[in-house]
Amino acid sequence: MIKMQEYSNGEGGDGGGGGGGPADLAKLQSIMHSIEIACSSIQMHVNPAAAEATILGLCQSPQPYKACQFILENSQVANARFQAAAAIRDAAMREWSFLTADEKKSLIGFCLCFVMQHASSPEGYVQAKISSVAAQLMKRGWLDFTSSDKEAFFSQ
Repeated sequence: MIKMQEYSNGEGGDGGGGGGGPADLAKLQSIMHSIEIACSSIQMHVNPAAAEATILGLCQSPQPYKACQFILENSQVANARFQAAAAIRDAAMREWSFLTADEKKSLIGFCLCFVMQHASSPEGYVQAKISSVAAQLMKRGWLDFTSSDKEAFFSQ
């Protein structure tokens, strides 16, 4: 199992994307693999306590956005993508007051773009979760966003 602090961006929280070398890529792949194994273990009833602890570690870690976005973009396991979306929601709601306006807009934009890019995906429950996350984050920040920010969300 990966330690909780390894899920975080580790860069002061840029909220996503961002470069990084082979070490970052290897770390992200390792996190994704751990979450995929945990999701499979839960489905197969193999050591569910450890699997749940791994998933909970992702959800409770500080600023897991980069790892979650990597999982959403690269995992072939639908349940891992679902858990990554849930972790984005949990972390963003918990850390909302600490996120910059750009980080908030970036998270919402990522979710909206992901949904549109994967609109034909057969895993409807994953799409519904990511849509829900985008909606919850937009609602959370609606009064703080400018009119142009709001228009940008709907034009994506």
